[in-house]
Amino acid sequence: MDRRLSVDLLKILLALMVVGIHANPFKPFGHDAIVLTGQGLYRISVPAFFVINGYFFHDLARAGGTWRYVRRLLILWGLWTALYAPAWWGILDAPDPWRPVRILLIGWWHLWYLPGLALAAAALGLLRNRGTAGLAALMVVTFLAGNAVVYGLAFRWIDLRGSDFGDPTSLHRNWLLLGLPFVLAGFLIRRHDLPARLGPRVPALAAVAGIALVMAESLALDRLAPGGVGHDNLMALGLASPAVVLLALQFAHPSPRRDLGTYANGLFFIHVAFVVIGFRHLDWDSPAVFALAVAGSVAATWALIRTGLARRLL
Repeated sequence: MDRRLSVDLLKILLALMVVGIHANPFKPFGHDAIVLTGQGLYRISVPAFFVINGYFFHDLARAGGTWRYVRRLLILWGLWTALYAPAWWGILDAPDPWRPVRILLIGWWHLWYLPGLALAAAALGLLRNRGTAGLAALMVVTFLAGNAVVYGLAFRWIDLRGSDFGDPTSLHRNWLLLGLPFVLAGFLIRRHDLPARLGPRVPALAAVAGIALVMAESLALDRLAPGGVGHDNLMALGLASPAVVLLALQFAHPSPRRDLGTYANGLFFIHVAFVVIGFRHLDWDSPAVFALAVAGSVAATWALIRTGLARRLL
């Protein structure tokens, strides 16, 4: 499938949002700025990446390429986990020996995305010939289940304080409750060629409404929920993330350079190294760490492209 300039530019914007989640440049503006951006607007990014992956996975799955795709993701997961070993090595000293095992199996920090996408793609590969009604029902059920967990944690209907469970976000930020519903959304968008059927007006209105609702939902949870804002599985993301991808798919102009998509991948995978350096070792504030992470990731991606390693790592 051809590369589209609009999709590559969207991926770069989404990758910058991911950097902003981990090093929010608006932190000096106070609590509400963080809630509206890092815990609100920027949360559009990861589900939107899943939608994009699902869209382009459609033709690959129909051609029988599912397991090659899954194998590639798992190899990338292993490579990046090894490359980030200096950053996560300290967790091996945890009193609970199973804690590091759980963290690494789920995926350390942002690397959870790779096994999450791999498992979602594997499941969808098995279900690829199912009817739209069944796939849509699975999408809705898994999406709402993820929302239920987030709201349960936010309002303390699910209370894990004092338990040995570990990171509660893994209850909902996983392949089943976050990856699968949005990969399914992208898959169905491609199956029914929704960009051509809908035209630009409907996705544009839905994107504007969805973005506003995401920020409003984040602010409302911050104000009303005892547990604060839940991450990643906000209800309004079900509208906002597919809508921004649908809007980008309206523009058929081909991307002049394959490198644009590579830079988006580089920002996503590499930025955490600079975030760790900035916060742990330089003790910089968030805006400076954000700038370091973006500039460092772009420079590192350029070097990987020039050496040919980008094809293996990105």
